[in-house]
Amino acid sequence: GFTKYIIVVPSIAIKEGVYKALQITEEHLKGLYDNVRYDYFVYDSQEPGQVRNFATSDSVQIMVINIDAFRRSFDNPEAESKANRFHRFLDRLMGVPREYVQATNPIVIIDEPQSVDTTKKSREAIRSLNPLCTLRYSATHVDQYNMMYRLDSIDAYERKLVKQIEVASIQVQDA
Repeated sequence: GFTKYIIVVPSIAIKEGVYKALQITEEHLKGLYDNVRYDYFVYDSQEPGQVRNFATSDSVQIMVINIDAFRRSFDNPEAESKANRFHRFLDRLMGVPREYVQATNPIVIIDEPQSVDTTKKSREAIRSLNPLCTLRYSATHVDQYNMMYRLDSIDAYERKLVKQIEVASIQVQDA
């Protein structure tokens, strides 16, 4: 019954990587979940219709968004020169994108939390999404709490999730 997901990423490169992963796994996920209809998109502040569709669609919706797109001035959207468009009233949307998202109580997935939710302002911005729950996904957590699953490099190799494990070492010769 969960239909609204937001994946928060730290950078444009990771945002593009997550979007590519969604494209690559689309057929696999449809096969796993009986062809359930779902849409995914990268948040674009110039396309407020995406947010309306995210909030009003009855299908599974996945939004990929960079933390910088909604971290600034979420508590004072009237500061036009400082606030992200995500927090401002937009005529084309007839509302505030953040409020559309809040109404859905999305499941928020933080990719690379050691780079995303490291500051008080970032954590407050994530809370401003009004998430049902927040999942933190990383191989290198700085703060480990409420761990649900752990996959180390050997487990990943044994499950054939990575091609190889290489150990770099230094050897001294003729010393």
